[in-house]
Amino acid sequence: MGFVDMAIAQLAADYGVSVEVVCDWCDRLGIRYTNPQTRLPLEDAKAIILALTTPPASDQRDTPPQS
Repeated sequence: MGFVDMAIAQLAADYGVSVEVVCDWCDRLGIRYTNPQTRLPLEDAKAIILALTTPPASDQRDTPPQS
């Protein structure tokens, strides 16, 4: 797995979110890191970017369809 030349802090700055938001996504996705300067593997960075750029799903996904 390759590494991107991007730390968690840089990813946060580039996408206009706090470092805490990126670290929270790392935790949710099971991505290990030690601090905001941690360099990310390519696939992990892509997963975080996808999470940051995908609109949240509707809350209706947990409710059964109306018949």
